[in-house]
Amino acid sequence: MENGKKDRINAIFRVILLTLAGSYIYATYSGIRNNFGIMLNPIMENSHISFTSVSFILAAGQLVFGLVQPAFGIIAAQKGNVYALVSGVILTVTGMILTPLCKSATTLMLCLGFILSAGTGAISYGIIIETITTKVSRKVIPFVSGVINASSGIGNTIFSPITDFLIRTGGLMYGMSILAISVVLTLPVSLLMGKKEKGSRSESAETVSPSLPRTARINIRAMFQKAFYSKTYLYLSIGFFTCGFHMALILNHLPTQIQSFGFSSESTAYAFSIYGIVTMLGSILSGSLCGKFKMKNVLGFYYGLRPITILCFLFIPKTLWTVTLFTALFGFSGAATVPPVSGIIDKTFGTESIATLYGLVYVVHQLGGFFGAWFGGICFDMTGSYTAIWIVGIVLGVAASAISFAIKETQHDCKVALA
Repeated sequence: MENGKKDRINAIFRVILLTLAGSYIYATYSGIRNNFGIMLNPIMENSHISFTSVSFILAAGQLVFGLVQPAFGIIAAQKGNVYALVSGVILTVTGMILTPLCKSATTLMLCLGFILSAGTGAISYGIIIETITTKVSRKVIPFVSGVINASSGIGNTIFSPITDFLIRTGGLMYGMSILAISVVLTLPVSLLMGKKEKGSRSESAETVSPSLPRTARINIRAMFQKAFYSKTYLYLSIGFFTCGFHMALILNHLPTQIQSFGFSSESTAYAFSIYGIVTMLGSILSGSLCGKFKMKNVLGFYYGLRPITILCFLFIPKTLWTVTLFTALFGFSGAATVPPVSGIIDKTFGTESIATLYGLVYVVHQLGGFFGAWFGGICFDMTGSYTAIWIVGIVLGVAASAISFAIKETQHDCKVALA
């Protein structure tokens, strides 16, 4: 009895420690990646590149961020999650140091669009959550995923005003160099989180035989075949395209739109700090709801909330209070789609598939982000307004909500995804 109590305490402590480690890493990278919108004008002024060109580079970065995730998911399956996480640190720091030195569209595309975006993509939600969920009980996964995803809000809350202050105080080079230090500090935490532990779920009979190495257990081809022939995965992908489209508009162009209403960069940073706080609340609530209701219904609800928010944002008078309120509402539904999406993937295809299959569906997310970021810049350049692109966002949001409710949740059969 005493040993059983001690084991439960150790298990709880392990969940808390791993959740905190994953949250710290994800918050840091989200805080940097989600504030490219605040960096947009300083990057444009520093490189002397047009608004449309920088918007295209940010759009390409959205696509690269998504494309590298399944690639690093496969790398993690072959060489371990720690290898992928360390690679992300190196690429991110390199990109942040080189970006302020870029004075042409070509070099900016290489450093910001590819190197920096690839680095942040390597430290993806999928790899972080797989690193943790293979070491904890399946019962706590919805809550853990909700908390870790919510940490992206912590990153926004902390990094938005800090990024604005550092760049206004010392310029783009100074600001990005200081932010790069915070990335380096995630390295020891990544090593701690990726440390193998005895008795973890990935080594237990709950998955497969512990005598097999991880590379032998995962049949990548079978995993892809099941996903590609699954309507559930198709619906998740379509919905995540919409999610990426919305997120690109919010993170890359909403700061510019707010400033076009006559508000200062400080006020914009303040609004996005509130955005970060509400993102945490929305994500944690989403994770909790996924443990009580069908995850497809939770997903459909959050997608359906977005077109309503956009409609209100377009027609209600713009004051600091209303702008902050609707920025917060965007945050409430923004990251809240991640727990149900990753949860449905876990339930349908198995925990060992999360890093790769979530990474692959995130490619579609970032494809939506590519069009959102690029067309948002074109729309603003041509009309001086974002109204047309927000209307497209409304249509996509309604469609994403409808197909999410149509998903049929099924339980994973490990024989299909595992060799």
